Amino acid sequence: MQNSVDCLVSNGGDFVVDETGDLTLATALETVQQDILFRALTAHLDYGPDPFIGANLGSYKRLQNTKRTGDYIKASMYEALVRDGRFLRNQVAVDVVPVSLKEVAVFIFIRDAIDGTEDEVYERSGVPVVTVSVDVTTGTVTAIDGASY
Repeated sequence: MQNSVDCLVSNGGDFVVDETGDLTLATALETVQQDILFRALTAHLDYGPDPFIGANLGSYKRLQNTKRTGDYIKASMYEALVRDGRFLRNQVAVDVVPVSLKEVAVFIFIRDAIDGTEDEVYERSGVPVVTVSVDVTTGTVTAIDGASY
């Protein structure tokens, strides 16, 4: 499991610098959020070092917004989170809720302590650490809440 400090990145994936020109370090919560969002927004084969690290949520396009589609999205997101050991199976939970005829919200929760991180990461009283939206008609994945994305 990774417990190290990370640099904060912007919506476009660029490093964030402070007013003195130094790289901005991410908090423990921001590091967890960035790791989750990276997986949520990455398609299979897009990241060379680990071609299947992403949840591939954009592949759920041209599908009907049904419970079955939601279950597939939920499983894809969950497996992307736990496949490389960054998060253990008992540490994360994923919920998918339809918000319109063509869109679902994907809520990612941290439900157990993550070694080396502060309480802010997992003691959020049932509040998702990251929320993304998936448009099942176009395959567009959008970060709604979490980190600086």
